[in-house]
Amino acid sequence: MNVRPLATPFLATALLLSAFGCSKKDAASPAGSTGSFQIDGTAVRGQATATRSAGSIGGTFYDFLDLDLTPNQATGGMDRLRLRLYKTPGSPAATYRLNNMAVYSASNGAPYNFAGTEFTLTDAGEGRFSGRFAGKVSASSSAIPGPYTTITNGVFTTVQF
Repeated sequence: MNVRPLATPFLATALLLSAFGCSKKDAASPAGSTGSFQIDGTAVRGQATATRSAGSIGGTFYDFLDLDLTPNQATGGMDRLRLRLYKTPGSPAATYRLNNMAVYSASNGAPYNFAGTEFTLTDAGEGRFSGRFAGKVSASSSAIPGPYTTITNGVFTTVQF
């Protein structure tokens, strides 16, 4: 192919702008291992981490998964939200079910417990999962009466289990 010398700078500029357009698009994609929710209407965003363990309840063995959402900013004394998941040993990770949710505050060791009203878990590929959740404060909470009553619009994205 014969390219005229004057056309070469234009071709190089077009390729360079195309490369910048792609890198800008990648930078705008959502970050992994994040979460967000609303607690009594207040929006909370933060980092999501997962911790696995095994144990038994009443002689029945389970695999447990604690999913912690830690706020990026101070949110009225809330330290973290924990979703406690469980499944039978050997079953796929997609079969985890929500056991409960708990909000921990920096000033009180006893959590505010929530019963789940919504929970979905989606395989995001490569050992990562995303999901949605919601809940209402549980009457059996050790911290009742408390300032929190409802968790809505909960989302976590690409958390590595």
